[in-house]
Amino acid sequence: MEEVWKVCMASALETLRKNMFETRDRSAAVPHVQNGTFVKLGVRGERFWCKVQCGKRVDGSFVGIVDNDLIRSPLQRGHEIVFQHSHVLETAEPGDELTFKGLIAALGSASDAAMMWRDMREASGVGAKAHPHAWFVLPRDNA
Repeated sequence: MEEVWKVCMASALETLRKNMFETRDRSAAVPHVQNGTFVKLGVRGERFWCKVQCGKRVDGSFVGIVDNDLIRSPLQRGHEIVFQHSHVLETAEPGDELTFKGLIAALGSASDAAMMWRDMREASGVGAKAHPHAWFVLPRDNA
């Protein structure tokens, strides 16, 4: 009976782990989060951007709006999400959008620009490192 309990408990913990927020690496700098900041979160092994709508609440949490279409999560663009500061993997300020749009104009491809922007952010130390077997869901380029 004890073996069955251990298997059930391991299964329950695995299910819980898959549905939990990813937390920031303890060695990473603590990001500044405020209204209007874009934050990268990770849930169910999928990372995505949200725009902060409500600064730090009394309980220490933040409220954001999902800014990407997701594949592995029931969350979709426009959904509200509540998260903790430790869940913020990286941030992007509204001005970073100009850099991204400049890359799109220079490269002629939103997908290529997204990958280059990610690589630039990672190289400069502000971007969270991708997992070894990460999938990237990129914007569709107009053909």
